[in-house]
Amino acid sequence: MKLSGKRIRRILIVCLTAVCLVLLLCAGCVRNALQKNLRQGGYMESWSEDDGRVLSGLSYGKEASNKYDLYLPKDLDPKADAPLLLLIHGGSWTEGSRSDMAYACKYYAKNGCITATMDYSLVSDKNDVTIKTMLDEITACIAALKQRLAKEGCQAPKLAVGGFSAGGHLALLYAYSRASESAIPVAFVFDKVGPVSFHMEFWGDRIAAMLIGYGARVAVDPKKLDTPELKAAADTLSPLHFVNEKSVPTVFAYGGKDDLVKPIHRDELAKALETHHVPNVRVDFPNSNHMLWDDPDSTETFRKAVLQYCDKYMNRKPPAGKKEVSKPAEQKDEERQPDLKEKDEAK
Repeated sequence: MKLSGKRIRRILIVCLTAVCLVLLLCAGCVRNALQKNLRQGGYMESWSEDDGRVLSGLSYGKEASNKYDLYLPKDLDPKADAPLLLLIHGGSWTEGSRSDMAYACKYYAKNGCITATMDYSLVSDKNDVTIKTMLDEITACIAALKQRLAKEGCQAPKLAVGGFSAGGHLALLYAYSRASESAIPVAFVFDKVGPVSFHMEFWGDRIAAMLIGYGARVAVDPKKLDTPELKAAADTLSPLHFVNEKSVPTVFAYGGKDDLVKPIHRDELAKALETHHVPNVRVDFPNSNHMLWDDPDSTETFRKAVLQYCDKYMNRKPPAGKKEVSKPAEQKDEERQPDLKEKDEAK
């Protein structure tokens, strides 16, 4: 049976329509799954004028990337001290934006904290930016924050730094090695999946060489990572190297199924903090990969831990209508559930 051209066109239109419908359904399923993951990970947070003000694109330096956003909660008492949180984005030190941490700024601002998120210079083949550059810019941003808050009539005598992934690494490294130069005293640090060491034991030879290479902008042979020079270079980039008895209290979280920043980072950080009697709260995400979005209970536990540290170390006053953060019942160790029991063997 010979089909006419008109009939063939109709068949093609029907087939193409069916394909488009299938693709739309698949896209819808993917979008719904992604939104579910974002909600479970705490990455979706609303904001309106009823929550407060956002001052966007404020400058803290001469570089185009030297910008930050400041979130001021509504009904902030200008005569009372308020906690200040500086959030640092991730992106492998080569990409990312301050807007990536907007969700966290919104959440903590709605819970009585002044919050800020900053851009910083990123490593590129077209520049000579190092991790030291980024740490210097954190110092500059904090100084600018202090001046801006004074202009706004806000009182924030203490600061906490926090971040995600590469931002978590920068927050830890700054809090442990550069806090003394901060214009606002650092009260504590909070980290999600931040690498704690650049040594080959944590990454393998090839990746460790790459990280040291663009972290310190030095030529690195993966076969010579055990030389004193490269070990020293790795030390300067590793938060773990700087943990001591005077380190600031720490809240940290890692994924049990993270194939990027593996559990060794969590375990060695926990061990170092315990060895040096540094107050800390560890929050496990046992079912999660690097994005930490498969353990919604752990997401809430981490948020509560940060707010409890704001209460303890920065005298947070919950906004009207918000309840004090309560401490959940302690879980048994063998259940591997997150809890908020602070570790402080010095007490």
